[in-house]
Amino acid sequence: MTAIRRLIQEREDFKPNASNYIFAEPMKNDIFNWRAKIRGPPDTPFAGGIFILDIICSDEYPFKPPKYTMKTNMFHPNISSTGNISISILMEHWCPTLTIEKILLSILSILDNPVMDNPVNDEAARCFRKNRTEYDSIAREYTLKYANESSVHNENKQDHHPDSGGPAAQI
Repeated sequence: MTAIRRLIQEREDFKPNASNYIFAEPMKNDIFNWRAKIRGPPDTPFAGGIFILDIICSDEYPFKPPKYTMKTNMFHPNISSTGNISISILMEHWCPTLTIEKILLSILSILDNPVMDNPVNDEAARCFRKNRTEYDSIAREYTLKYANESSVHNENKQDHHPDSGGPAAQI
């Protein structure tokens, strides 16, 4: 019951406080399964892209972290080809005071500043370390190919929350 109350509160708190770069809401009628969008920050290879994430919370939330999966294919040291996101707050530094919004802001911040201590995409990490210009070029290519409006539309069709009325389309 704690998880349900907490997630309902987060849903209510998220809308008025959210950054212009992140958005999240429950999918369909399931408060434990959320769909999030992150807009690529300006002046980065991800600028203009819209990146889709699925968030799955257990009934032990907030005492156990949610599972975040990047649905949009991207070239990044901290995001694997299967969508696994490697940031410490989702693992060893999890704290029950963290919220879905705070985690999304952390993911947004690593887009341009990857955490190179424990990369999950070795190719992207190697490229980032050796040739930042080449890394930026490949990341931009992925953004243009996979994080565009038509990709987002196709990803959202089956999962959009019926009560939302459209804010997801605005991001």
